[in-house]
Amino acid sequence: MSVGAIVVLAVAVGVLAVLLIRARARAERVARRFEVLEEIAAVADRGGTVEQTLSGISEVLVPSIADFCMIDVISEGRARRAAVRVAPGAPAGLDDDLTQRQPSLPAEMLGPAEREPAARLRERVSEADLRELAHDPEDLEFLRGIGMGSFVNSPLRARQRTTGALTLGVAWSGRRYRAEDERFVRVLGGRVALALDNAGLFTDLGRSERARAEIAETLQRGLLPPPLPHIRGWSAAAMYRPAGAENEVGGDFYDAFPVAGGWMLVIGDVTGRGARAASITGQARYTLRTAAALTGDPLVALSTLNRALLARRDSALCSVAAFTLSEDPDQPVRLAVAGHPPPLLIDGEAVSETVEPGPLLGAFAGAEWRLERAAIAPGQQLVVITDGITEACGASGRFGEERLHAELAGATSPVIAVQRLEGALHAFTEGRLVDDAAILALARSSAEAGEETDDRLGTLRPLAAA
Repeated sequence: MSVGAIVVLAVAVGVLAVLLIRARARAERVARRFEVLEEIAAVADRGGTVEQTLSGISEVLVPSIADFCMIDVISEGRARRAAVRVAPGAPAGLDDDLTQRQPSLPAEMLGPAEREPAARLRERVSEADLRELAHDPEDLEFLRGIGMGSFVNSPLRARQRTTGALTLGVAWSGRRYRAEDERFVRVLGGRVALALDNAGLFTDLGRSERARAEIAETLQRGLLPPPLPHIRGWSAAAMYRPAGAENEVGGDFYDAFPVAGGWMLVIGDVTGRGARAASITGQARYTLRTAAALTGDPLVALSTLNRALLARRDSALCSVAAFTLSEDPDQPVRLAVAGHPPPLLIDGEAVSETVEPGPLLGAFAGAEWRLERAAIAPGQQLVVITDGITEACGASGRFGEERLHAELAGATSPVIAVQRLEGALHAFTEGRLVDDAAILALARSSAEAGEETDDRLGTLRPLAAA
C-alpha cells in the first residue's frame, strides 16, 4: 500500500471516528431527553401539592439540562414567578434575585391567544438581547452578571390557554442551546403544564392571586412612612417616593419617634426590592424604634439592628442615618451614620457633606460607629437623602451629587428643600424612578432662629473643615 493510500485511509478512519463520537453523543442526548420526559410524567403521577410538584420538576431539569430554570404563571395578562432552581456554581444569591425579579416574557405569551405562542430561543445571548429583557438599568446590570450563554422559554398551555411559561438557561456550565433544544423544550413545556394542571396550580390561580393582593395591600398600609410629628423647637420635612405605581413599599424608609428627652429621626435604605426588601424594611424600622425607646442612643439602635440583620438566614444589608433631637434646640444633635450617604449641611448657598459614615449594617459582626455631637446653627439645615436620588437616571445620565447640591443651595427651610429636590427629581426622570427615593430635612424652627448658639456646643461643619 502506498504512502498516499495510507494517508487517505487514516483521514477516513479519523472522520469516521468523529462521526461515530457525534452520533453517540446525539443518541445519548436523545435518550436523556426521553428520561427527562418520563421523570416529569412521574412527578405528575405522584400527585402532591403544587409546591411539591414545582420542586420535583425543578430537580429534574437542573442541572441535567439547564444551569437555571424559572416557572412563571400568567393571569389576566400578568406574569408571576412561581418557582426557581439554580445549579451549583451560580453567582451568590442568584436564586433569591431570580425569585424576586419580575419575569420578562414576550407580549404574545401574556395576551389572550387561542393559538399557542411560539417558544423563544437565543442561541448566543447578545447585549441587545439583554437590553430587550431588562426592565431598567439596574436590571440590565443584573442580567449581565449572570453571564448567560443561551436561553429558551416556552409557553405552558392548559385547557387551551397559555397559563404560564418555562424558561431554561445555561451560563457557567459552558453549554449552549440550539434549534433542536427549542423543539425539545416545546415538548417539555407541554409535559410541565400537564403536571402543574394536575396539581391544581392553574385552577387555584385566581384564588391565590386575590389572596396575594389582599396581603400586599395590608403590607403597604403598614409599611408606608408615617407623617412627621410636630417636634417642639424644630422644623422638619420629608418625602418618600416608590420606584413605581405598583410598588407602594420598598427598600427606602424614614421614621420619627419619641425617646427620653426628645425624638429620634432615622432614614435608611435596604438592599434589594420587592417583598423581601419590604420585610427587611419593616424589621429595620421596628428594631430601631424598640432600641431607641429603651435607650435613646443612636449607637445602641444601630448595633441592635446590625445584630438582628446578621441573625437572619438570608443576607440582609441596610444603610441608616440616625439622629436624636432634644426638645431644647440649643442642645446638640447626636448623629450616627451606617453606610448611608453623608448628611448634607445647607448654610445659605453652601452645601457640604458632614459626618463620616461608618460600616453598612448587616455586613460585619464587630462593626462600630461614631457618635457625632453638634448643634445646628440658626439658618442652617441638615438634609439626608437615600441614594435613589443621586443614582436616578434621566436623559442626560445620573442625577448625581453636583445636581443635588445645586438644587439644595439657597433653600431657606426644610419644606422648600424637599419641594425643590422632589420637583427636580421628577423633571429629571420624567416621573420614572428605577429605585425608591426618600428625603429628610431638619432645621431649627423660625421661633428659635434668633437665639444665640452656645459656642461650647460647636456647629455642624463640612468634613474638610472638621
